[in-house]
Amino acid sequence: MSGPVVDRRTTISLLGAAGMGGLAGCSGGGGGDSGGDGGTTSGTTQSGPKMGGRLQAGWFTGSIDTLDPPYISVGQYFQVAANIFNGLVTLTTDLTIEGDLAKDWTISDGGKKFTFDLREGVTFHNGTEFTADDVKYTINRTIENKTPAAGKLSTLEPVDQGGVVVKDDYTVELNFEKAMAPALVYLTRGPGRAATIVCKEAIEEMGREQYSITPVGTGPFEVVEHDVGSGIKLDAYEDYFDTDSEDRQLPYLDGIDINPIPEPATLVSAIRGGDVDFTNLVPLQNVSQVEQASEVEKLRAPGVNWYGLAMNQTREPFGDKEVRRGIAKVVSSEKFVQSAYFGNALAAQGPINKATRWAWREDKPDDQAYAPEEGKQILKDTGAYGASFDILTTSSSLRAAKAMRQQLNAAGFDVSIEQVTASTYWSRYQALDYDVTISGSVGDPDPDQSLWNFYRKDGSWNWTSYEDDTVHQLLAEQRRALDRDQRAKVLQKLEDRLIADVPHVYLSHRDDLAAARKRVRGFEHVPYMRNFHTVWLDE
Repeated sequence: MSGPVVDRRTTISLLGAAGMGGLAGCSGGGGGDSGGDGGTTSGTTQSGPKMGGRLQAGWFTGSIDTLDPPYISVGQYFQVAANIFNGLVTLTTDLTIEGDLAKDWTISDGGKKFTFDLREGVTFHNGTEFTADDVKYTINRTIENKTPAAGKLSTLEPVDQGGVVVKDDYTVELNFEKAMAPALVYLTRGPGRAATIVCKEAIEEMGREQYSITPVGTGPFEVVEHDVGSGIKLDAYEDYFDTDSEDRQLPYLDGIDINPIPEPATLVSAIRGGDVDFTNLVPLQNVSQVEQASEVEKLRAPGVNWYGLAMNQTREPFGDKEVRRGIAKVVSSEKFVQSAYFGNALAAQGPINKATRWAWREDKPDDQAYAPEEGKQILKDTGAYGASFDILTTSSSLRAAKAMRQQLNAAGFDVSIEQVTASTYWSRYQALDYDVTISGSVGDPDPDQSLWNFYRKDGSWNWTSYEDDTVHQLLAEQRRALDRDQRAKVLQKLEDRLIADVPHVYLSHRDDLAAARKRVRGFEHVPYMRNFHTVWLDE
């Protein structure tokens, strides 16, 4: 498990406990594929990558509200932020964990001590030099400010009591109270975000609010403009530390213009017509239009996610578990996937996704299995039959909301749709100002990421107000289980409990789909990541 590279075989055998072994062998990922369903665009020509040009990228959202890594709770935001920042380590397409700002590392003391040797000569976009002190500052800020990513470091020793030890300018040591199975995943720049390195000088100069909009990192691109709701302009950072295998300076592009596009049809029209070169997501109802476009390639990687009907337990009648179970029984996830996504997703039975093969089971408890007559009887017995409530949604999820409304109204409810902007949606969702909504976990190569913050009593993404002591204990137990088989058993016991308690009606697992015009080359498709440092344009 020591650095500078944990290769694919070692990742699968040793870091299976950290949740990544399940991606092995799944269709869609992998650096060797070229375009189409392979997920990675063609790499080079005889003359090598071409330097320069600006990538026009469409982002399937109404706005990108924050780029400050530990505060990000929306997957589409960290897809952008990973181009601005670096972590200690990073994750590649073939399941390799490799050094990012760390050039080497060792793991000792039974998986509790992580010692990182850092790159020298790295600078932030404002010219400040990166050192081990920035690692300590970043981690302390993440925890002290109780950010959404803080829970990922909850078993770290107190920072000033040996949790983070700066040995010298380029050596830093992390000490956990107990073995921490998913630790390396959480130290990556993308899915991790708990130790994605931020710039103390810039934060103190501009303040946290402004830093969240125009942050300063060490990554391949720097933010030069960000008009929330309108777009982001990223320019190549000339002093970026990394090079390609031929020692050519990265990134190849001059920059990236990111344009939020919340309407599915508009997004797809933009990529088909050439108004954008790349879309970070393909709306599942529009997949066939992308597949039929002559100058566009669909990019596919295995989906590491789950989506469900979230029910706000602070509002009646959703505080009653039997009501939630009755709702689950009258909703068919198979029908939902067909009507919402034209079948371009896997119907879910629980939150652990199929890409995480070491923890996945085909045979899961049937507490939420479709049984409409039984469900209606449960709802009548509880007095919830015929209740009126709203589904909170945005334009990008409107089709899914309509598909859900159709099933619920057919079951006897009086359901309406409340459509709001993306910014309003996330602020209301976090404030528990909604009845029900369709949401879930995205881009999580470890089950801990998709469960810990959602289902702990104090979880930063516990936006259903769900509490259960047994679930709380099992979440802690699975983090300490370094043996993959042992951890799988704990996770499955945890999943059984969640399926029975119905904090969400589990609906779907989606493949990770993006799209690029054929002139876009060199994109390496890590599941749910959109890293552009190796992308170039074949004019």
